[in-house]
Amino acid sequence: MYEGYWKFERSAFQGAADVGDFFASRTHHTALLKLKYLIENREGVGVLSGAHGLGKTFLTRVLEKELESSLGPIARLVFPQMSPGEMLAYLAAKLGAETSAQESLRTDLVLRRFEARLEELARIQKHALLIVDEAHLLEPEHFQTLHLLTNLPVEAGAMFTLLLVGEPELLPKVQRIGALDDRVTVRTSLRPLTEEETRDYVLRRLERAGAPQGIFSREAFRSLWETSLGVPRRINQLCDLSLLVGFADCLSSVSHVEIEAAAEELSAVAVD
Repeated sequence: MYEGYWKFERSAFQGAADVGDFFASRTHHTALLKLKYLIENREGVGVLSGAHGLGKTFLTRVLEKELESSLGPIARLVFPQMSPGEMLAYLAAKLGAETSAQESLRTDLVLRRFEARLEELARIQKHALLIVDEAHLLEPEHFQTLHLLTNLPVEAGAMFTLLLVGEPELLPKVQRIGALDDRVTVRTSLRPLTEEETRDYVLRRLERAGAPQGIFSREAFRSLWETSLGVPRRINQLCDLSLLVGFADCLSSVSHVEIEAAAEELSAVAVD
């Protein structure tokens, strides 16, 4: 709605971000390097954790993009609200393992299909990646089932990496399944952006959108960091709403007043 007013070539803070919008803050850059190490060295299990809105899922999309030439099939489970057997059958199917409806009800048969498919991939030098997003929602029996995958023979098991992604409570849940926790070789967490990173993050988004300089005042950046707490999703929401307010009021720039007004409105919506 406001893109033309602010002379944007495209949306800067709305919708799903393109992987080209990736902002390599210190914490995001470190996490990406660790995950690339996990996969490039054919390690078995990794854990990526972080609070809501820090960009965990987006980071895994960036990871896929950067390693797409070396990765084999990718199986992503976004909503793990299913039984352990259904979860295993879903991941197997996403990897290309053919299972009948009857076989999908038996864990041992699905595991055989899983192993056979991994062996096929190994023969053509493909490394599969299994991503379980929102993994903090999993129950102990789900983790036990995922551990079964890591027990596949080395020649098959070494040809896939399991990446568990979730909020901070994921870490103790994995630790309680000792056998699975022992297989984790990379643990990395995302943290909020610093004040300087918040400013650079917004400027990069504006630059990518083709926006002119000087839209946000210095005080606006300070207020943005204080009200967003450095959480990228919150930063996007505040920038989007404050730009809308500026458009509605025919302003030439966004100040701390518009940021604070946007923060109050978002808080009111959250309470409602």
